[in-house]
Amino acid sequence: MIDDVTLEVIARNIGINIKTALYYRYLVFESLRNYQDEIILDGTVLVDETFVRINNKKYKLRRADGKGIRGISFNHLCVITLINLQGTCIAKVSSRGMAKPQLFIDLCTENMGKIDLLIHDGSGTQKQFLRQFNVPNIDARREGDGVYDTLLVDSLHSNIKRYLFKHAGYRLKNLQHYMNFFVYRYNHTPKSKVNNHRKLIQSRNDMMNDLFNRIKKINKKITYRKFQSDLGITDILESVDKNYYFNKDIN
Repeated sequence: MIDDVTLEVIARNIGINIKTALYYRYLVFESLRNYQDEIILDGTVLVDETFVRINNKKYKLRRADGKGIRGISFNHLCVITLINLQGTCIAKVSSRGMAKPQLFIDLCTENMGKIDLLIHDGSGTQKQFLRQFNVPNIDARREGDGVYDTLLVDSLHSNIKRYLFKHAGYRLKNLQHYMNFFVYRYNHTPKSKVNNHRKLIQSRNDMMNDLFNRIKKINKKITYRKFQSDLGITDILESVDKNYYFNKDIN
C-alpha cells in the first residue's frame, strides 16, 4: 500500500490470495480510522477544499433532459484540506457539493493548535471557521501582494488526485479510509529532498513499524463480513435525494 501497487501485486509478493489481501488492506484502514483526530496543526495553516467526482451510477444524480451538470455540484464530494508549512496535513470528506460553513468547524477545529496565520482562497464557506481564531487571515488570491500563495495546498490536491487515480476502481464509500491512509503516508514522508538514501529508507521503516504497531492494537475479531458491510461515507453519499436535479428540471 505504501508504494501504491495493486492488490494483485501485493498478493503475489507476500503469497496470499486477493480476498486475503483485500481484508488486510481493511485492517490497515481500520487502524487509521481515527488517525486524523490525532493531528494538530501549528504555525501558518492553509485552508482549502478539493473535489472528487461521483461517477458511481448508484449515487450519481441526473437531470430530466439527460444533460450533464456543469461546475461543482452534488455529483462531487468535497474534501476539506488543511496543511501547515511543515507539510503536516488533514483531508476530510465533508459533503456532496460545497461544504457548509459549520462542517469546517465540526471537522477541523479539533486539529487546530497554536496558529499564527491562516491563508485561504477567499471562499465564503470558510469565513465562519476562520473567525474562530484571533490571528491574521490572508486571502492569497486578493491580498498579500504576491507574498502569500496557495501553492502548497494546491500541490497537496494534485497529490491526492494522483493517489486516487492510482487506486481507480476503489469503492466510493471507502473514500475517507483512502484519505486517512494518504494523510498518514504524506505526514510520514520527508518533504525536503533527501540525498542520503539511508535516511529515506529509515523514514519508510519508521512509518511501517508505526503502522504495524497500530494494526496490532485494533480488534482482531474484525471479520471479512464486517469489512464488507462497513458503511464508510454512505451517509454522505445518500444525503441528497437521487432525483434532486431530475425534479428540479421538471418543476
